[in-house]
Amino acid sequence: MWIEDSLLRTWREVDVSRKVVGECLYADCIIECCLLLGKIYHQRLRQTTGFVKSVLRMMGHKDYAVPDYSTLCRRQACLPVEVSRVLAGRKKIDIAIDSTGLKVYGEGEWKVRKHGASKRRTWRKLHIGIDVATQEIVCVELTTNGEDDAAVAGRMLKGKTHQLNSFRGDGGYDDFAFRKILGDEVTQIIPPPTDAVVDEGTKKKPLEAYLKQRNQAVEYIKSHNRKEWKIQAGYHKRSLNEVVMFRYKRNFTANMSAKKIENQKTEAALKCKILNLYSRQGMPIAYKAA
Repeated sequence: MWIEDSLLRTWREVDVSRKVVGECLYADCIIECCLLLGKIYHQRLRQTTGFVKSVLRMMGHKDYAVPDYSTLCRRQACLPVEVSRVLAGRKKIDIAIDSTGLKVYGEGEWKVRKHGASKRRTWRKLHIGIDVATQEIVCVELTTNGEDDAAVAGRMLKGKTHQLNSFRGDGGYDDFAFRKILGDEVTQIIPPPTDAVVDEGTKKKPLEAYLKQRNQAVEYIKSHNRKEWKIQAGYHKRSLNEVVMFRYKRNFTANMSAKKIENQKTEAALKCKILNLYSRQGMPIAYKAA
């Protein structure tokens, strides 16, 4: 295990004896380090505190103060987590967004299908945006189960569409308001519904530029078929998002550890950050030679 020297220097400056009531004694990087270690080894907060203490002791830093479980729980609710810096860079990417369910508490899917759901069954929706070329998670959002996919994706990408070459999403993202956020400069690879018609606009309300791509998709599907449109548009690359969701649930299961929505948002972001670290360390980089 390797911990950056800059983090250890920040940790060394923590002095528990000089704590002031209401003051954040530990820097955000220390709290994030502890929570990341806890998520990697699937530990509860009390276990994480003891684990970090033993790691520091083996490193020769037994005098370093370690945040207790209540401090980790309280700071987790407001901890800023940077999952990726891709959307803050200059390189344009092809993005795909999809959502999946994470259980907070309640029965599993078999019991619900067999006997029905109880009143205390609660779950969240995890919205993940990935770079199609690298499968890196570039944005993530955790919401309640009643949130609309297109509305959430609009919040995730608002002000960042200049970094996008194309967007891929299922039919749930065929929303006019969301298409307006993407604009006409982003290639919108979103399948329209089966009963969609070409929007020709009127004299009072001419056709918006961001709807022209939707009209083209509708016309192509009517003249050919939906399968042909998906192939020529490259829609099937959206399935890479399912691969990322599989990796998420394979590594961390589909259950949430935290009980409050604020803590759950940080928990999901930390897990996605860990997946990005895993992929950068172990995923081979492939290039098309011919």
